[in-house]
Amino acid sequence: MLVTGAAGQLGGYLRPALTLAGATVVGLGARPGEGVDAIADITDAPGTLHTIGAARPDAVIHAAAYTDVDGCERNPAMAEAVNAGGARHVAEAAQQAGAYLVAVGTDFVFAGDGGAPYAEGAEPRPISVYGATKLAGERAALAADPGFAVARTAWLYGGAGKHFPRTVLSVLRDRGRMAVVDDEAGSPTFAADLAEALVALVAAGAAGVFHLVNEGRATRHELARAVATGAGLDPIGVEPTTTAAFLATHPLAAKRPGDSTLVNARAAALGIRPRPWRQAVEAYVSRLAVEMGIGPEMRQAKEA
Repeated sequence: MLVTGAAGQLGGYLRPALTLAGATVVGLGARPGEGVDAIADITDAPGTLHTIGAARPDAVIHAAAYTDVDGCERNPAMAEAVNAGGARHVAEAAQQAGAYLVAVGTDFVFAGDGGAPYAEGAEPRPISVYGATKLAGERAALAADPGFAVARTAWLYGGAGKHFPRTVLSVLRDRGRMAVVDDEAGSPTFAADLAEALVALVAAGAAGVFHLVNEGRATRHELARAVATGAGLDPIGVEPTTTAAFLATHPLAAKRPGDSTLVNARAAALGIRPRPWRQAVEAYVSRLAVEMGIGPEMRQAKEA
């Protein structure tokens, strides 16, 4: 197995999941780092073709992407080069190597202004550069070989880097209160659960578009309250606000879908059913809270 974006959030979970399934893993990254066995710039077609070909993979999970949504809006050329061009180069390299490929996609291919929850057959209509370039990457991957697959996910969290639950706990730890929008909804997904689902999808060898998210729908506010509760903090510290009010004081470059909840219809038909999002959050946040030194003792201290 070859994994692009091996040093990234999802890549950190993919290696152990694939190893547990009995695969030998080659991690591909743009630069040296943990989990990186081979280096290639996926925006460089010849270099990507050479490096993936030399690895002789049976299958490729393309997890590398430019995921800074606002950064994509400010630098569309880079977003196009990485998310669209990079996906095309990786897919073409996999096709020439005779390898099966799963490219990781995003809920941002949908406008989120009606039609949610979205099944795989819903018509994409991105409202940001990030969503548009990821959609172009999806289409490039499937154009390289109709036997390849795209696995869209959403609201990914987990790992050592910045993600929503870590931000929520950091703010509550430092300030005690925070306002979170309650009119933006989606499918919170634990990266470890996504990694296991991707391994199962690779084993199935299925083609086309799939959705892989933890089951259910949540607003950002509901998710933040669940994170607080899972860490042993009083969720009353998480106050609701609107997107309009948030943007008035914290302007963002890119538009976000209002409701981009996904349905895992095709994956479920293969027996791939990630657990409900609340179960995943509870299991992960209890560990994250310990890591961050947050728990009931902190809550009691704040109440005192």
